[in-house]
Amino acid sequence: MVRLPTNFHHMFYILFAWYFATILWSINIAYSLTYLFYLFCGASISLVLIYYANDLKKQLKIFNILAGIFIIEVIMSLAEAFSNFRLPISPFSPYVKYFGRSITYSEDNDIDVISILLNSPTGFEWNPNNLAIAMVIIFPFFLLASRKWIKLLGCLSILAIIVMTGSRGAFIALSLVIMLYLFFLNKKLFILTIIIIPISIGLISTNIDALKNSDNGRIREMASAFSVLSSYLTQNEGGSDSIGTRQQLIKNGINALVDSHYLGVGGGGSVAVQELAGKVNGKVTSMHNFWVEMLVDAGLGFTLIFIIWYITVVFKLYMISHNSRDETIKYHASATFLSMASFSIGAVSASSVIYFFPMWIMFGFSIAIINNHQKFKNETIVAK
Repeated sequence: MVRLPTNFHHMFYILFAWYFATILWSINIAYSLTYLFYLFCGASISLVLIYYANDLKKQLKIFNILAGIFIIEVIMSLAEAFSNFRLPISPFSPYVKYFGRSITYSEDNDIDVISILLNSPTGFEWNPNNLAIAMVIIFPFFLLASRKWIKLLGCLSILAIIVMTGSRGAFIALSLVIMLYLFFLNKKLFILTIIIIPISIGLISTNIDALKNSDNGRIREMASAFSVLSSYLTQNEGGSDSIGTRQQLIKNGINALVDSHYLGVGGGGSVAVQELAGKVNGKVTSMHNFWVEMLVDAGLGFTLIFIIWYITVVFKLYMISHNSRDETIKYHASATFLSMASFSIGAVSASSVIYFFPMWIMFGFSIAIINNHQKFKNETIVAK
């Protein structure tokens, strides 16, 4: 077996072992076994990527393959958003039934609602919110591209896709990417940013009400993104809107966590918690918050360990982005730093990301970068 210079990849073994152990006290063993299968698939993707990309040449090869796949997804998503084209696996496609799923809207819905849904891209992710999160993950690689035409075309394409998905959480995460880039990775624009931000905030504040009342439903959703975030953090639970639904889901989950003495209810148990509570609004069972889902399922102790691991990886990538002497490692580390940081926010917009392959790819690629940077440093020292 290939010997790796860091132990960051050990988290995937710990993750699987802990969730396997939660079967002993799980409130729904069937759900826990299903969850364990998702974890096995996801952790395997990360580990295979880490062990294969054990040198810079292979890391670059993996990157080029992934870049090709995601560029195709961007093109397909744009076609879904701005034409009558629809991927057969989309939940809004008439052919989705051949993939064991059903169309997620009714012809009885309001015509404006149907129109918006039919122009909601889903790409290869089966769901608009999941696609939006995938776009947030790859956005930094376009933002930091050396070729200006790739930077401009890629960033505008991803912004258009996220707007068309209507994912406000992803839009906020995208805003975070830009802020982190300006403050931490682009020293030339740092001073200019300090001047521009207050002016931009003023202009947006002046026109925000007009944008919220726009005839375009997608623009209305994006314009309300930050006010929705404020409501999410401050509004009392109990409403029937998406904010009230998410808050009630969290309340049910936290109550179950407390009842479990903070040990957690077992992998996948958060779904059973919502079912036992009668389902929020009569239908919603997924937690719709990655961090709370982990907290409820795996318990307080493991969640804290995972968060520390996550923050450490993000910080390590940031340091590599500043210190690496290899341009490829520097580019990959800088982009992945932004991806990991923004994903922590974007992941909240999905019903669940445990089966979200781009997340596991991002985790694996991050560790591969850290490992290869360490190897590059060691080889440089030996050469001297």
